[in-house]
Amino acid sequence: EQSEKISKEYNKSFQDLLTRIKKEKKYVENFITLNKELNASKEKWDEWVKLECSSEADVYPKDTNFHSSIFDICMIKNHSSRIDYYRKFKFD
Repeated sequence: EQSEKISKEYNKSFQDLLTRIKKEKKYVENFITLNKELNASKEKWDEWVKLECSSEADVYPKDTNFHSSIFDICMIKNHSSRIDYYRKFKFD
């Protein structure tokens, strides 16, 4: 399923960002704080996007393919955007 594939890519892009930052640790002035804040931000964003996509989908009956499709499309759109954010994140 496309949604699961994008979700995995999203999580990988976040881990890749943390790895990039760790490799360049000597250039990151507040490494520990940045690491904690990125993790907290991801956690809150994950909660927010699930609620956001549930809200979009909840306009339609829950036990329908349409509801699932709307939720998945929303998740794909948001995860794709966040993947781009993580890949372009500047810390140097």
